[in-house]
Amino acid sequence: LGLSLLAGDRPYDELEKEIQSFAQLNDAPVWSIGTYRGVISKIDLLYAIAGVVTSEDLKRYFSMARMVLGEDDPALDLDEDQRWAASIHGKTREFSGAFREGISETLVVLAVHGGHLFKKRLGIDPEVQALLVVRDLLGTPLTTRMLEANDRDLPTYAEAAPEEFLSILQRDLKTEAPAVLGLLRPAGSSLWGHPTRTGLLWALEGLSWSPQTLPRAAFILARLAQIEINDNWVNKPTHSLQSIFRAWMPQTAADHKTRVDLMKKLAASFSDVAWKICISQFGSHSDVGDYSHKPRWRSDGYGFGEPFPTLGPIMEFKREMVEMAINWEKHTLATLSDLIERLHDLDDDYQARVWVLIKAWAETRASDAEKSAMREKIRVTVLSRIAALRGKRNARFTALSGRAKLAYIALEPSDVMNKHDWLFRDTWVEESADEIENIEEIDFQKRDARIQKMRVDAIREIRDERGLPAILELAERGKASWQIGLHAARDLLSEEELQELLRLALQRVLQGNELVNPSKNLIAAAVRAIPDEGNRERLIKVVATGLSEEDVVQLLVLSPFGKGTWKLVDTFGKAAQAKYWSDVVPEWLFDSDIENNEGVERLLKAGRPRAAFSCVRLRPERLDAQVLFRLLSAMAVGGNEKSGEYMLQHYDVEKAFTHINASPLLTLEQKAELEFAFLEVLARPWGARAGSYGIPNLERYIEKHPEMFIQALTWAYKRKDGATDPAKFQVSPDRAKDLAKRGRTLLEAIERIPGYDDLGELKVDRLEKWIATVREVSTELSRADIADLCIGKILAHASVGKDGVWPCETVRKVMENIQSDSMMEGAHISVYNSRGAHYRGEGGDEERELAKKYRQWGQALQLSHPYVSSNLLMGLAKTYESQASYEDTEAGIRRRLR
Repeated sequence: LGLSLLAGDRPYDELEKEIQSFAQLNDAPVWSIGTYRGVISKIDLLYAIAGVVTSEDLKRYFSMARMVLGEDDPALDLDEDQRWAASIHGKTREFSGAFREGISETLVVLAVHGGHLFKKRLGIDPEVQALLVVRDLLGTPLTTRMLEANDRDLPTYAEAAPEEFLSILQRDLKTEAPAVLGLLRPAGSSLWGHPTRTGLLWALEGLSWSPQTLPRAAFILARLAQIEINDNWVNKPTHSLQSIFRAWMPQTAADHKTRVDLMKKLAASFSDVAWKICISQFGSHSDVGDYSHKPRWRSDGYGFGEPFPTLGPIMEFKREMVEMAINWEKHTLATLSDLIERLHDLDDDYQARVWVLIKAWAETRASDAEKSAMREKIRVTVLSRIAALRGKRNARFTALSGRAKLAYIALEPSDVMNKHDWLFRDTWVEESADEIENIEEIDFQKRDARIQKMRVDAIREIRDERGLPAILELAERGKASWQIGLHAARDLLSEEELQELLRLALQRVLQGNELVNPSKNLIAAAVRAIPDEGNRERLIKVVATGLSEEDVVQLLVLSPFGKGTWKLVDTFGKAAQAKYWSDVVPEWLFDSDIENNEGVERLLKAGRPRAAFSCVRLRPERLDAQVLFRLLSAMAVGGNEKSGEYMLQHYDVEKAFTHINASPLLTLEQKAELEFAFLEVLARPWGARAGSYGIPNLERYIEKHPEMFIQALTWAYKRKDGATDPAKFQVSPDRAKDLAKRGRTLLEAIERIPGYDDLGELKVDRLEKWIATVREVSTELSRADIADLCIGKILAHASVGKDGVWPCETVRKVMENIQSDSMMEGAHISVYNSRGAHYRGEGGDEERELAKKYRQWGQALQLSHPYVSSNLLMGLAKTYESQASYEDTEAGIRRRLR
């Protein structure tokens, strides 16, 4: 349709004939591979036909470009994780992606080469016309939907009309709600999730090669870089900017002076963004270079973008960036910390200037807390590194060590809290640089003992100078509140002091302010630090004096999860007991299986099965199998947990089912019923890892009770004749959708072929009897064909026979006796789908190997099992041969389009 319209409503058949005639010429201007057609060189062909192109031809093309490229993308109506299946949902464009790409590339070719070909002769300037097309396509005002719909074409639009494209973006960014920023949302985490910003960034990268458009493109990228994008994709505005200014491999044709001047302008307008780019140019931090998007039809980036062959231009740009960083307009703790990290890579003059900056900052602007943070930065990045290198008698580093020590001393905070908070900023005190460099010589036990002593001494000094409330303040400052509570109870405080500290902490918990978590951690650690259960119980009772039962529950929830705490809870009224079992975060008790079983029972009684499972999931085999069975059964029904709490992990559920499966106290029916309840978790029909649990008991139950297979069929598929099912197969309308999904899941998950005897051998008579039962009832229920299809999918899981031919002797004999086309179709589908996602090389070699395998098996069974041979094995061979041909064609097209 598109080609016919573009050719002035000429029938496609005529165009196809002309293309094929051109393809037969020597040095043909077109190529033809499968159902795809293309030209060898668009530029050469344009020059070849320029003399016969009329003004009407150009007008028709630009009109066609507006229609084709202006078409909305219906796939955007779907959720992001469903867009990969847009064709299944009927959400596809009228014009194909290949035709759309050809139209957009022609727009660029005409914009670049059409001026001197047509402007004087026809009075039409294709460059201006391309600009107008881009303006019309991106519309006024610009919308995020419009940008998403044109995502793949944005780099082409930018190449066709660079100045207009930049103007459109700049106008949009001046509005109150810029549409461009809508593309900067994080990419979805699903398998099919991808960034919506890729086309935009490629367009701006393409415009950054030309020194004329670089400044505007860089300013737009800097504006976009101000938006934080929390996903794992590397293509972000900041990355694009860093690539442009990378000292050793700049992705631009701009010279050294232009890049330096532009960096200074960025620093004036986008300080935070420019700082990141500036400091990334020097220091020992690894810098991996990659290539930015280049224009395809303009020569802006030709000859540029490769690593510099010599160090001269690299070092020159780095020195400019160092100067720029040191002379930054207003240094802060963050910027000076960045310089400290890179200090050891700077020469003596630059190092001395950094120390002067730090001194001036400390004397004029730094707070007491900021001085403490800077001291810690010096300790772990500069001072100890120099101390480690001192042994090498390097005069340069020895001198720097002296400066670092002087700065470290000068930065000592006056406040006792700031003096010691570096020990409590995190649970682990970061090693200093000399410890890292001599990692093999570190005695971690001695280091841990030294850090613990320093922490205890620090807490003591803070308590002596500021009192017990200061210990709570210290816990709230960092992430080491657990360690503070542990040391306070075990190494420092008297019994009366500990009681008072816990009262203060509990008050904050009961007030429920934003600093409640450090207080909770401190209480929990302090209570657990008391090894004697009697002393712990006495401490809890003293702290709880004067409090209501519900307030005391807040304390007990933080106490060790075990028998001792439960005894105290049991002395309360029902409301307080219910609150405890509703709020407590259970733990696994490694030394008592009896207590674990009791804890699970109590949590089950409180309606919290997922919480109970969370504390036994790592060692489910130590729980009584019958208790675990009841626990999983309760989980299947539901519980009182909040949404998002105690989420199940597939591995943990499988481990629990393995323990249940090994129990002789549970019947096959009980195990099968539980597996059916967790069907969506356990059933993974394609691509399951080796050794995954599956649904073994449910499969054996279905083997004994084919009526369950039939029931799943009735849930999943409607009658062919449209009649009503018997009453026993009917379901209520409100459950129909859910049961249909579960029915299909079950039918796809069954891998065990029915018909095994007590010795584990697959028997023909047993298998035929099971299939006959299913087929007879399914025929009565008007589901004969779909039943055979589903049976075929099960039979596809057959093993290779003793003669080395698939399927095994029993299955191939049954298939041959029944001779059902639907059954063969089901087996065919199952085999094809079982391949799943796979890595592949170029072309169809892998498919040809598969076709060869199935053809050889088919030939082996031609005489003994002709139906299976021709309808299944040879059919699979032909499918893979067809797929191989398709992959060859696709590879040829990709090579042609490169």
